[in-house]
Amino acid sequence: MSRLIESIKLQDGEFCNLFYHAQRMNRSCKELYGHRELFDLEAFLDNIERPLQGLYKCRIVYDHESRQVEFLPYQPTLITSLQLVVENRISYAFKFADRREIDRLHAQRKDCDDVIIVKQGLITDSSYANIAFKKGSRWYTPALPLLKGTMRTNLLERNIIYEQEIGVDEIRTFKSFKLINAMFEFDSPEIDVSNIVF
Repeated sequence: MSRLIESIKLQDGEFCNLFYHAQRMNRSCKELYGHRELFDLEAFLDNIERPLQGLYKCRIVYDHESRQVEFLPYQPTLITSLQLVVENRISYAFKFADRREIDRLHAQRKDCDDVIIVKQGLITDSSYANIAFKKGSRWYTPALPLLKGTMRTNLLERNIIYEQEIGVDEIRTFKSFKLINAMFEFDSPEIDVSNIVF
């Protein structure tokens, strides 16, 4: 079984959204390995030397026994266009380090910056982020994502975004979209849905 990965935003020495990252790590270890002892992520990271200035991705590769940590300087990638790709059998309910299937789909982006993965006619995620669509003043995220991201969970609990099944034929009923992940939270650019290529 592939090891798992957790990517945590580190901004000027402060870890972001740790509660949700810890929740996912503990749930993953329980469901995949039967490991019931809770891992104290905050205490673990407190004992690790880290950069105190700038924006970094804290990348933890782990299983129920071991954890490896590295800090990578982070520069957001500008995404302006997304290609729809269909894969009805894909499963990525856990954040595995092995991303070969997702990388294979990402390679089908043609002239676009990234892909939106469609499963059984429904929108799921991009290759590295959850997605939210704007209609009126509300934001809606697919009810059946490939991976329930930590920032997505945070935003849902705060009623900033709402879940909804979104079919391919419904995309044009929305005005714009944003990509959401741990690194850019809900601060990514708002992009017109016309930038989604069918």
